[in-house]
Amino acid sequence: MLDTDTKSNVSPTIEEKIRAKSKLIKKWEAANPGQSWVNATYRSDEEKIYITKELLSSKAYRSLSRVSFLVYQDFLGKRDMFQDRRKKTWHVGNNGELVYPYHEAEENGFSSKQFRNAIDELQVKGLIDITHRGHGGRKPKEGEGDFTTYWIDDRWTEYGTDDFRPPRKPRRKEERQSRGWAILMKDPKERERIIAKREKTVSNNAKKTKLRC
Repeated sequence: MLDTDTKSNVSPTIEEKIRAKSKLIKKWEAANPGQSWVNATYRSDEEKIYITKELLSSKAYRSLSRVSFLVYQDFLGKRDMFQDRRKKTWHVGNNGELVYPYHEAEENGFSSKQFRNAIDELQVKGLIDITHRGHGGRKPKEGEGDFTTYWIDDRWTEYGTDDFRPPRKPRRKEERQSRGWAILMKDPKERERIIAKREKTVSNNAKKTKLRC
């Protein structure tokens, strides 16, 4: 006996699709008062981040680790974008001058190690490059720190291919001569104070060890 109920196999008519769409629109508008279903509007003074569809679907972008992904979004948010309306193109006014110091990364929730690894990954995958290697520490004694500056690169378009180009200025991982302890040890007074403090600590530890014995 053939099943005469073929309702589930019949495609909805155009009228039924419109009716279903209308119900969906009314439901959405009720949940989002003041906004238009057809063309959502945004404040003109609201800061925006511009990402192309090509970048969104790229292998380099989609293979980023969580921290690298977040750091890259921060970099994109630092760009000053302006539009050439005649050519219908967007440009970055401050590319190559982007600054993202370590203390800012820590304020954003990244450890120094996480931030360093993110910079390395973003360079390796062609998303950023370094234009100037800074030597400034967190709190330089005189003036402002000599911060590293970055470039939003487009080498990611070639990532995973034979045409991929390496970063022009990869981060020097072991160079620490102009920051942190290196700066303090160059100062004779600071060096003397640090050495004296270390010797005192070693002496106190030695006394404690003898007493325990």
